[in-house]
Amino acid sequence: MVFADIFGGGLLRVLNSAHTSIRKPARRRGTACRANRKVAEAVALLLRASPTDVGTLASFSAGASHTCALQADGRPVCFGPIDGADKAPNSTCLSISSGHYHACAVTSELLLYCFGENWAGQCEVPAGLGPVLTASGGLHHTCAVKVDGQLVCFGGNERGECNVPPDLHSVGTVSAGGQHTCALKTDGRLVCFGSNNVGQCDVPADIGPVLAVSAGNHHTCAINVGGHLVCFGWNSRGQCDVPEDLQAVVAVSAGAVHTCAVRSDGQLLCFGANHAGQCDVPADLGPVVAVSAGSAHTCVLRRDGRLVCFGLNQTGQCNVGGPKTP
Repeated sequence: MVFADIFGGGLLRVLNSAHTSIRKPARRRGTACRANRKVAEAVALLLRASPTDVGTLASFSAGASHTCALQADGRPVCFGPIDGADKAPNSTCLSISSGHYHACAVTSELLLYCFGENWAGQCEVPAGLGPVLTASGGLHHTCAVKVDGQLVCFGGNERGECNVPPDLHSVGTVSAGGQHTCALKTDGRLVCFGSNNVGQCDVPADIGPVLAVSAGNHHTCAINVGGHLVCFGWNSRGQCDVPEDLQAVVAVSAGAVHTCAVRSDGQLLCFGANHAGQCDVPADLGPVVAVSAGSAHTCVLRRDGRLVCFGLNQTGQCNVGGPKTP
């Protein structure tokens, strides 16, 4: 279950000047990914509509029973229990991604650090991995995109979720799901591999170039260049039933059995399982610019820069203003 997708895994940074920049692998290598640029432009429009000075925020990510975020200085902070939180890098980070019970952060030196549950090796960063641009934590595995566009996955591999296709190159971002992985190439082509028992890797032939992707527990959601949201895979609780009136979206996050999307006007819509209130969008939430869906809770970044979480809060994963770990 990927809980870290903010515009396809890229880093969203809200600046004091109320502008946005989304750091993308393609841009770091000196090329422009047209799809990601469109997402950036849409988010910039949302923020320009607000006169509020929102300060500086970095990425955030909802896991199973925790939520992790980057503070203004880039240091990781987590809410709710996560083992080994004291091993989180005490340095400036560019992005953070929560898996089921682990989290991974990319530092400003482009080094990958993972902490938390490690029974399947999902926190054992391969020696010699080198600089990475983005990473995504799944159920029991982790995937990272290197600076050359190569995808590397490690940890649990029961269903082939770490078996990167040998002909897969030029990856721009990645989303690690329950036991499947989806990679978005810089040309907008979406490739998924691993468990496909319910069609979570069956990318629709007519989807076209993709802007962003999020892999959930057993389903996958993607935004194409037209801003249309497409979900496929397990649909036991309606997590793939995209509302007909959803309109164009700029961000999506697939949780365990629910899905949340941000429309171009900043409105948040969630659908699928709602047993813990993870789809009960607060009436006074207001416009949002980013979303991360966990197992049974949802976190969003409001246009004014405030992080809000709702849904299951049994372990304090929604207390983003409360006690922190470490």
